[in-house]
Amino acid sequence: MLSMRIVLVLMLLLTLSPHCTAAPYTPTECCFRYIKHTLRSANLKDCYETPKECFFPAVVFETKNGNKLCADPNLPWVVKAAEKLQKQKSACAP
Repeated sequence: MLSMRIVLVLMLLLTLSPHCTAAPYTPTECCFRYIKHTLRSANLKDCYETPKECFFPAVVFETKNGNKLCADPNLPWVVKAAEKLQKQKSACAP
């Protein structure tokens, strides 16, 4: 059993220690599974990568309907589709 002196020291340390009120950074959007089929590039409007803090890396494709679908960034069709969308973006940029 802890002595009274140790208990008092622990309580003092806990009450005097600075409390961190800021929560650690947590990503707002992560993917937990990937789509199983390829997407037609004609249906895609935009794409972006999920934050590095996410457990599963993913490319998120946004369709013209507004749907967001997660895809495995290591698949060849995902790389090609993302590159095509990036080229379209840079061609439209002023």
